[in-house]
Amino acid sequence: MMDVYAPEYYPRFRCVAGQCRHTCCAGWEIDIDEESLSRYQRMTGEFGDRVRRSISLDGTPHFILAAGERCPLLNQDNLCDLILHEREGALCQICRDHPRFRNFFTSRVEIGLGLVCEEAARLILTWPAPFRLLRLSGDGAGETPADERYLLALRDEWLHSLPEEGPRTRLMETLIYRHLADALYDGRLDERIAFIQRACSAITDCWADGDVAALAERARNFSDTVEYDDEALEQWIGHGSGR
Repeated sequence: MMDVYAPEYYPRFRCVAGQCRHTCCAGWEIDIDEESLSRYQRMTGEFGDRVRRSISLDGTPHFILAAGERCPLLNQDNLCDLILHEREGALCQICRDHPRFRNFFTSRVEIGLGLVCEEAARLILTWPAPFRLLRLSGDGAGETPADERYLLALRDEWLHSLPEEGPRTRLMETLIYRHLADALYDGRLDERIAFIQRACSAITDCWADGDVAALAERARNFSDTVEYDDEALEQWIGHGSGR
């Protein structure tokens, strides 16, 4: 059984739904996994008809975005009608996961929260304690290959070298946690280290200490335009600052 780890703050995350100023239900392509599509095709009644009218089967099944690139099931109060009618279990996989990310190792999976979500960014940047992982499941007995042991030890050393307090530290911690593990997939360790340092500097550049809300917005915008854009991310990692 795979061990599953997540940051200490992870269980505290809750979507703020209609209070969110940057809803994740607009401006994104929303693909539908096979299991969810099958469920939507079996739904009955007027609402079931509405859901099916909102789906395109051209290529990968996806929701047909409405005006303002809003999900067709997002109502005027910025609440999801699918949740209101069918509860959260009816969401497709991409909606259930967001803003979570996962890094996969041989015998463990590490889950995190993306800074692209304003509530996740607020939670991360205001967390009062140094970064610490919780084991959510598993017994910790799995084998860890040498390259993974090296990377995890390097990560721990870097994290432990940071100051204990402050939103700048919390920002650097989450950038390290999210991006360093990708070096296992492509071998670009030095480039990813440099990217993390540049990203943290870019987000905090000219930031006034103490205004955590402003820093959270800067982090959210960077995540939206770089971390969630494959082309932009590659530019930052492989070709300097990307500015």
